[in-house]
Amino acid sequence: MQTDEEAGLAEGESLTKASTTEAGTEKTPTRRVLYMEDDPVTARVVQARLEKEGFAVSLASDGEEGLTKLSEMDFDIVLVDKNMPVHDGLEVIRIVCASGDEAAASTIMLTASGDEAAAVEAMKLGAADYIVKDPEGKYLALLPAVIEQALTKRELAEAKRRAEEERERLIVELQEALAQVKTLSGLLPICMSCKKIRNDKGYWDKIEDYIQQRSAAQFSHGLCPPCATKLYPEFYSKEPG
Repeated sequence: MQTDEEAGLAEGESLTKASTTEAGTEKTPTRRVLYMEDDPVTARVVQARLEKEGFAVSLASDGEEGLTKLSEMDFDIVLVDKNMPVHDGLEVIRIVCASGDEAAASTIMLTASGDEAAAVEAMKLGAADYIVKDPEGKYLALLPAVIEQALTKRELAEAKRRAEEERERLIVELQEALAQVKTLSGLLPICMSCKKIRNDKGYWDKIEDYIQQRSAAQFSHGLCPPCATKLYPEFYSKEPG
């Protein structure tokens, strides 16, 4: 007699075959999922269910293999079973969180019914969520929604982080710009004849040099009409009157 998970596996495999034979019905995987599960039947059932929803699923039979795959490839979501050889689910989450890997923000614990305490511990360690594997297999229908919720939560957190980084960058740029703004104030010692200005060191600078060194102003040189007439009388005549 088939168990619920075996029946789900058979259904998932038939749906997968059907989706690959009917033109235009196959869903393109857009999210990569790593599932660490030591029970091969459960692993294949979950894999078939998620691939039906458009996820690309990689399997690892224990925590050690899962951590190795996680170090070699980027995944959008990491599903970890509570009880696994070598490293159990809590150990995997603890190791991932300690490493500072971004995968910690998108890790979901799968635990058996009655082991909710482990799920709470996983959340405290940094897991995004958990789901209870009920004997009837109802969790299979809930799992895609839980994954999408975790992905949305991670994307919102990343968007917030990017916005904060951009805000800090703009603040730094503004502070640097303000630091470069120079203002002139007080009495300026200026020669009444040549119009040079005495600087703080006692040297006399041309007025445009003095102002440019102490402000953001730039000068464009030209001739006013009186000076042009004085310097180039052959080109400029006095105004009538």
